[in-house]
Amino acid sequence: MEGGIEYRIRPIRPDDAEREHAFILSLSPESRFQRLMYTLREPSAEFVARLVHVDQHKDMALVAVVGEGASEKIIGVSRYSADDSGRDCEFAVAVSDEWQCRGIGSTLTKLLFEYAAQQGFRSIYGTVLASNQRMLELAEWLGLTVEPPVAGQATVRAVRRLN
Repeated sequence: MEGGIEYRIRPIRPDDAEREHAFILSLSPESRFQRLMYTLREPSAEFVARLVHVDQHKDMALVAVVGEGASEKIIGVSRYSADDSGRDCEFAVAVSDEWQCRGIGSTLTKLLFEYAAQQGFRSIYGTVLASNQRMLELAEWLGLTVEPPVAGQATVRAVRRLN
């Protein structure tokens, strides 16, 4: 519970496919673009399957959920995936528009960083649209270093050492 809002955080599961699909569709076109960095109208079953099947080491996803049983609904997701080196991982976070600015994204991300550190990753980084001011502020608040933008690139990189 954060800010008077009751929600639970747990690892994503394969049986979350329908909930993950609904979560993606619940994001406004702008939020979807800021998270995925491309326009996605309808996520394919294969795309959703990749998101809900994580090995909990090389890749991991935590979800914030409200409701119980069949009415359980995903309202936020944070995830990481190991890069080619296997020592560092890239992360992303998204929160449903109606649930933003309530501390859910920061809570999800802090827990994800702790989990990644326990898994032995050296650092975690995110690729952020340079125009996504809210995410850049969250990154700095979470202790990430936002690298200066490169001329002509629409994204910046935010990095934090884990151990």
